[in-house]
Amino acid sequence: MDEKTVRKYLSNNCTEGELKKVLDWLDSSGDTPECRKLLWQAWESLGENDSEIGADFEAILAGIHEKVNLMQPDGLSGTGKTYNMRPRRWEYFTRNLRNVAAALLVPVLGLSLFYSVKYYSIRSDISASGNSYNEVFSSVDAITKVLLPDSTIVWLNHSSSLRYPVVFDKKYRKVDLIGEGYFEVASNVRRPFVVNAGDIDIVAVGTSFNVMAYPEENRIETSLIEGKVEIWQSSGTKNTTICEMKPEDMVVYYRESGEVATRTIRDDRYFSWKEGKLVFTAEPMSEVVTKLSRWFNVDIEISDPAVADLTLTATFINESLISALDLIAKVSPVDYTISGRDMNTDGTFNRRKVSINYRMK
Repeated sequence: MDEKTVRKYLSNNCTEGELKKVLDWLDSSGDTPECRKLLWQAWESLGENDSEIGADFEAILAGIHEKVNLMQPDGLSGTGKTYNMRPRRWEYFTRNLRNVAAALLVPVLGLSLFYSVKYYSIRSDISASGNSYNEVFSSVDAITKVLLPDSTIVWLNHSSSLRYPVVFDKKYRKVDLIGEGYFEVASNVRRPFVVNAGDIDIVAVGTSFNVMAYPEENRIETSLIEGKVEIWQSSGTKNTTICEMKPEDMVVYYRESGEVATRTIRDDRYFSWKEGKLVFTAEPMSEVVTKLSRWFNVDIEISDPAVADLTLTATFINESLISALDLIAKVSPVDYTISGRDMNTDGTFNRRKVSINYRMK
């Protein structure tokens, strides 16, 4: 991509053919350092023509990402943001922001439809300190991909949420996770990326890792794919490092006891969910049931204690609930029953219930 075409794109002067060329480029290379560099150069060259234009580029990118995210699905809402710009500069910025956001909307919508089975939602709020935050919610049957203001990419598993500031502060890039998320962190050694998972913080610079921190679970699991991660525990304003991770490490933090366990992982079962796969390798049936319940949004109970002692090795790719249960019944000595869904007085339906029993030979 050449800088001249990008400048025409930012100033809304592209021909139809040039617009398609830029869209294809953003779709294939939008998350790369080369793309950011070229956008920056084009923006700088535009600014040279107007002495009033000099907005912070990180804030500009943050606004673009926020605008795109807020415009994705139907029914999304957000609050207006105020940047510290003089009136003429703000008018210029918002005019170009609308152009960029509108063009980016097509490829981002495509990603949203690919990774979300149904929908996700996003809302904005303003904290007590005056900072603006977005919060993305992944529905009970969706996997959601989110692009953060610093170009970090996050996948959210079913029934998960991520809260993040519109513009990261100068010391840390801190986000709050509820549920499960896979992070591909944009490298910035001067501003570590921090995932708050409730009881602990997971701290990285430029790293790929998975965090499972569902509030109903007693444990928080962190699996490191590449890079380096530290686990912090905070007490007031003091942070204590309780563990340093290296690639292929998995750290389990137990909420009730505060104990930490580390083991080595050799396969992708802890983060394959972002590709729509559920992978079990000699996993206890009690853990299988927990993950299947969350994945299919049903209540699964083990009626016979003997079932809990079984293990399962299987991979489910885009399987329905019935198909998954049928496969488990074929490879394990179990049977299952599944209930219908009763309507509540408010017109909603109860979750289906599945009971798994030991099958006597």
